[in-house]
Amino acid sequence: MILVPSSLRGGSSSSWAATLALLLAAAAVLQPAAAAADDVDDDEEGGVPIDQKKEEFVPIKFVEPKLTGDAMKDANVHMWEYFRGRGGIIGKTWLKSKAKKDGVEAEISKYNGEWDIGAPSEVAIEGDYSLVVKTDARHHAIASKLAKPFSFADGKPLVMQYEVRYEEGQNCGGGYVKLLSEGAEKALEEFNDKTGYTIMFGPDKCSPNGKVHLIFRYRNPKNGTISEHAARQPDTIAASYWDDHKTHLYTLTVKPDGSYTVAVDYKSLYYGSILKDVTPALEPPKQIADPDDVKPADWDDRAEIEDETATKPDDWDESAPKEIVDEAAEKPADWLEEEQPLIADPKAEKPEDWDEEMDGEWEPPMIENAACAGLSGCGEWKRPTIKNPAYKGKWRRPRMANPAFKGVWAPRQIDNPAYFDPSESPLAGLAPVSALGIELWTMSKNIMFDNLLIADSEAVATHAAALTYDIRKAEESRLRSSKGEGNGIFSGLIDAAEDKPWLWAVYVLAMIIPIIIIAVFCFGRKSGPDGPDVAYRKKYDVPTADDDEPPNLVNEDGEEEEQIEEEFRMLSRAVGPDDEAAVQAEVVQQLEKAAAEKRRASKSPARKQQATPTAAAAGSGKKKSVREQIEDSDDSSAGDAKASASDKDEEVAPAPAPKTAPKKRGRAKKAD
Repeated sequence: MILVPSSLRGGSSSSWAATLALLLAAAAVLQPAAAAADDVDDDEEGGVPIDQKKEEFVPIKFVEPKLTGDAMKDANVHMWEYFRGRGGIIGKTWLKSKAKKDGVEAEISKYNGEWDIGAPSEVAIEGDYSLVVKTDARHHAIASKLAKPFSFADGKPLVMQYEVRYEEGQNCGGGYVKLLSEGAEKALEEFNDKTGYTIMFGPDKCSPNGKVHLIFRYRNPKNGTISEHAARQPDTIAASYWDDHKTHLYTLTVKPDGSYTVAVDYKSLYYGSILKDVTPALEPPKQIADPDDVKPADWDDRAEIEDETATKPDDWDESAPKEIVDEAAEKPADWLEEEQPLIADPKAEKPEDWDEEMDGEWEPPMIENAACAGLSGCGEWKRPTIKNPAYKGKWRRPRMANPAFKGVWAPRQIDNPAYFDPSESPLAGLAPVSALGIELWTMSKNIMFDNLLIADSEAVATHAAALTYDIRKAEESRLRSSKGEGNGIFSGLIDAAEDKPWLWAVYVLAMIIPIIIIAVFCFGRKSGPDGPDVAYRKKYDVPTADDDEPPNLVNEDGEEEEQIEEEFRMLSRAVGPDDEAAVQAEVVQQLEKAAAEKRRASKSPARKQQATPTAAAAGSGKKKSVREQIEDSDDSSAGDAKASASDKDEEVAPAPAPKTAPKKRGRAKKAD
């Protein structure tokens, strides 16, 4: 059974449809929760907790991700490192740096951070290993040579992809990689922060908001200088990349036209063009200041100068102090000069371990003098100081506009000899890549790098991720679920909002709007002029605000109610118990008839003149007893019949029987 609020009786069909739609939507949302609750109840039948009925997690076996198939057609893979075993990698294909950082203290200049090939602390795939940062608060550097160099001159896109997992989160440190420029592969053990790289890419965090770096080192073709150009970062980046302890996939694509895309877990984080979305701009200014131009010796660029003709006034006293003693001040009457504001604490005792030879002579601590409490002060009284009205300070000449001022001098502009237009070949200044290095400082350990790919095809990157990241993500999710840490809908919503903070506004609106709509339909609507409420009032003659005062069946003092009760008791005693119901019905009928006569008399002047004796008595204030109304009922029945016939189309609502009558009747019986 559906209970409908009275405020909706006059609602339109569209409001009903909207309310019904909201109820159905709520039911759709609550149904999965109810089903889940049923499942919980079912699982707990027999007294066996759910946790005990979960199957033990068994990791799958690692399968080497070999890149084959259509994705490899016309594609070149320059590096594909998935660390197929624990031995024979560090020291052979991957070399730790033995260099030192320049410009730092000797104690922290060494790259003494430890690296290892190992499995995560919780194994989701048996036999799957990664390159692991094993220490914190140290400099780490390691590098490996590419299978073959990558050259941007070949006109193919560069695709760099790898996975990073912060097992312990990240407080401050990097997780980025460097694509080392050609020539670095010859001395990988000397790899350091000064080693030339072509692109630096990956996550980095040392503040509440982290970054996913993309920095290009570009060589100017005119003068051979190399400058760094950083891609513009988005305003906010989800903190979950560092703090959720999950594996994340970072993908960089740089196309021959200079456009780039940075994606995390297949989702585009930001994109742009090396021609217009890097800082500083890749294109040099067309004109620069002439370095050989110098300011002429007679060029006066002072806008104002001192007025040399001004002289110090005779009454200007530079020796006058800024403050003077207030000679008018008088010592307060309650000032105690014989007392000191601070005295030695009489309760203080010298510590037992006090050594005067080592600690010096012991002196008790000073406390406020209780004798000075509430007084103006104690000790020697001195007059206070006030501002000196004669003080003017040091005199200085006023400043005036410089008549010889020529304006601010600037060197003349000349054509920039180092200018070049990069739009003709946007990536021409990027050096070929011959090695990949990881050089970072971190305050967190157990950072895991895996499945590093450098190729010239996006299809290869997608294929590689399907063989590695997708499987690892599914297995890690299965592992968390087996521990009761499955990803629910709310955690998914929160993760999405961390990536896109504007979703919080959407969530709030999604909760508020339905509440407002339901409140409006259920509590804010009023029946229209032709609604059921109006029809109900017309049918039963319910008084409204614009009606005349309705007839008063019970006076303010409640006398008539008492009279009715007394008459009812008397009639109940006069007749037998069998006739008591008939008497009550007759009383109610007469009261209804009197009320109808009053309503007709109040609404029609003509009817006021033809009012029945009962109505006249009610209008004049003379009240008849119930017995008299019953006796007069036969005499007035003919006239009432005519009045009822003329108003037979006017339907009168039955007046409720007095609720006190049955109660009084019960007491009357007990009295008998």
